[in-house]
This record gives sequence, C-alpha cells and structure tokens, in this order.
Amino acid sequence: MLIDGFTLFGSWPGLPYDHPVDHLISGLERFHLDRACTMASKGIFFDAMAGNEATLAACQQDSHLIPIGTADPRNGGIEHVEYCKAHGFKLIALFPDSQGWSPSSISARMVLRRIADLGMPLLIEAGKDNDATEILAACQGLAIPIILLDIGLQTLGEVVSILRTRPDTKHPYMEALRAPITEAISILKGGPDIYLATRLLCGGDTIEYLVKNIGADRLIFTSRFPISCFSSSFLTAKFAEVSDTERAAIMGGNMAKLLER
Repeated sequence: MLIDGFTLFGSWPGLPYDHPVDHLISGLERFHLDRACTMASKGIFFDAMAGNEATLAACQQDSHLIPIGTADPRNGGIEHVEYCKAHGFKLIALFPDSQGWSPSSISARMVLRRIADLGMPLLIEAGKDNDATEILAACQGLAIPIILLDIGLQTLGEVVSILRTRPDTKHPYMEALRAPITEAISILKGGPDIYLATRLLCGGDTIEYLVKNIGADRLIFTSRFPISCFSSSFLTAKFAEVSDTERAAIMGGNMAKLLER
C-alpha cells in the first residue's frame, strides 16, 4: 500500500501558481497512490478554521484523501483541535515556523496537550536548527505520535556520502556536516513515537543510513504534492537500497498503523 503522509493543495508564498485539489486527485491515479493525507494551505497562511473546512470539502471529492487538520495557537488553537476531532480528522498539523510562534509558548503547550488528550497523531514543521529539540521538549510527558516535517537535513545526504567514502575525514567542515546526522538520530531515538518525514531526504544514501541507524519503522513517506514535486521524494524512497519489507513500511505501512489508532 502506497500512502503519502503529507500532501498540500492551494497556494504557497513565492510560488506563482495555485495548485488546487484537482491536481492532487489527478495525481492519485497517475502515481498509483492508495491514499494521500492532505490539507489546504489556507489553513497555514490565512485562517486555520477556514483551512479545515476547505480540507473537509476537498476530501469529500475523493475517498482516497485523508484529511489533516490544523490549529493556530495564536488564535483559537484548542477550538481548532476540537473541531478537527469532532469532524473526523485523523491527523493534525502545526506550523510554528511558517506562522511565527514557538512550541514552548504557553498557548502552544496547551494546544499540544489537547492534541495528546484526543489521541491525534501530530505532524509538525521542524525545518530550522534546533526546532525538533524544542518540539520534543514542549511535548515531554505527552503521549503523542510526532511526525517531524521538513527537518533541517539539507546537508545530510552530503554527510552520508562523505562518511561512506571517507569515514576518517577530520576536516573542521566535516564536523559541522556531521551535526544534522547526530541530531536527527538522537531525536528519533528520544522516544518510540517519533517519526521523520522523508520529503527532504533526497541526497546521497540518506534513507539507507537512517534505516540502518534508527530503523525503517521511524520513516514516513511524504511529498507535499502538488505544491512540491512528487517524483523526487517518491523515487528516492522507491529506489533506496533497503529490503522490500523496509520499503513497504516507509512508503505506507508506518502511516497506516498511525491512522488505525
């Protein structure tokens, strides 16, 4: 089963074109996706409740779509979470970087606690240095599955490739490049319910390295299609040098288990 754990339709700042849900629905058949977890981008950049309503309306157009809700701790966050739970959302996503708030703030912690109380798996933006560490600290003591989106592994592929070919490299630049690997592995080892989205793991043999160090059961295939390119994320996961069992877990099995909770 092929499940895309995070797709996104609508507009995105800096991109010239809108990507309506029709593009996503047509992609389901074109890319042979069994399911796609999705949400409307207006929930990030305009209004969380309006975005949730748009997501529900879109998912009613195709049964293969699974709605991802969102909440904004700056304005009605807990109300947004409860709306999502009441309306059958399976997942909820938060965007601290895009919206300019901190996961460690009191309002954010209240939202995170409510998400945990309602038993909803959380996708959360973690694209900057130390974002993931701050998120884990804010979620300490909460029973909440966490999928880290866009974690800052831009150099991870380069690091892996260099370490594979020159494992004894001592250049200071290498020490800086090693940091993302160390942080990523430490974060995923920090708890049994922490997962890493694969969208930005497109360099070198990054997926293979992470499977070896933290296991295939901690990676979830995501593309952010149609706002982002599907093929780069998909082909990286499809042709990674891992076992068929590991590939099946990454490309759908792990997300299926979270959706069944």
